[in-house]
Amino acid sequence: MSSQAQRSRPEALGKRLLREHGEVAFSSWMRLWRAPITNFLTWLTLAVALALPGTLIVLLNQAQGLATQLHTNNEISVFLSLQTSPEQAVAVTQQLHQRPDIKHATLIQAAAALQEFSLASGLGDILDSLTDNPIPATIIIEPHDKDAKAVSQLAEQLRSQVAIDQVLIDQLWLQRLQAMVHTSQRATWVLAALLSLGVLLVMGNTMRMQMESRREEILVIKLVGGTDAYLRRPFLYAAFWAGLMAGVLAIAIMTLALLILQPAFADLATSFNSQWQLHNLGIWHWLATLLGSCCLSMLAALLTVQNQLRLIQP
Repeated sequence: MSSQAQRSRPEALGKRLLREHGEVAFSSWMRLWRAPITNFLTWLTLAVALALPGTLIVLLNQAQGLATQLHTNNEISVFLSLQTSPEQAVAVTQQLHQRPDIKHATLIQAAAALQEFSLASGLGDILDSLTDNPIPATIIIEPHDKDAKAVSQLAEQLRSQVAIDQVLIDQLWLQRLQAMVHTSQRATWVLAALLSLGVLLVMGNTMRMQMESRREEILVIKLVGGTDAYLRRPFLYAAFWAGLMAGVLAIAIMTLALLILQPAFADLATSFNSQWQLHNLGIWHWLATLLGSCCLSMLAALLTVQNQLRLIQP
């Protein structure tokens, strides 16, 4: 009988603690709605501070995906010498196509290249008046290895061939784009750190004001033997609810921002001949935003409440 009592005692204690936490959580939630406008403005302030770096991080991560996709579409333009005949151009193309490091080699004969340039430039009359075709035959090469270093090495090897006059690989702009994306990502993380500090300060000040408004209640509880852990509990739950609501608002702001920016990013991708699209927030973005918001709010509350409890003495 005594052993059963010993086993039931921890169970009863656990149930009592669970019931107390539930009551405090519910009362903290209901207390938020006593001043809905004030609390909503606090949530909105926190949400904006969370949504700004969150949106930038999502945008830059997806822009990195676009840069990677463009990087994987590396092509090498090989211009043959003007003296190369159409038959020789076909032979060179077949020779290149047989190389193991080349996936595809597409030949554009000089006449076809001239016609394409004439239509694109609008200089058809001038080009027709020329006796010789100034546009050489071109071979568009898609390498097997898309790595920038491997593509550069392949281009150097192609330049040494006799029939090839010039080899172009336009990677400089892509390298600059990737460098800009990486720099922007670092700047965004710095901004996120600063705004997270702002969230801590805003939430800490909110908790301090709440404790001041309940100063007499705290003094009475301390006089009757209430522990600091008991006094911290309602403020931590209040911070949790505030962080949760701020996270929900931040997700709404981020989703709206991405929807507004989708057409602009689609036009940007189209200008690079890409079908890349800006995606909405995924479930992991939702969870990360909610978790980050709640953790920051509760951390601010924990630090502030602990400090204020030392100052408020009967």
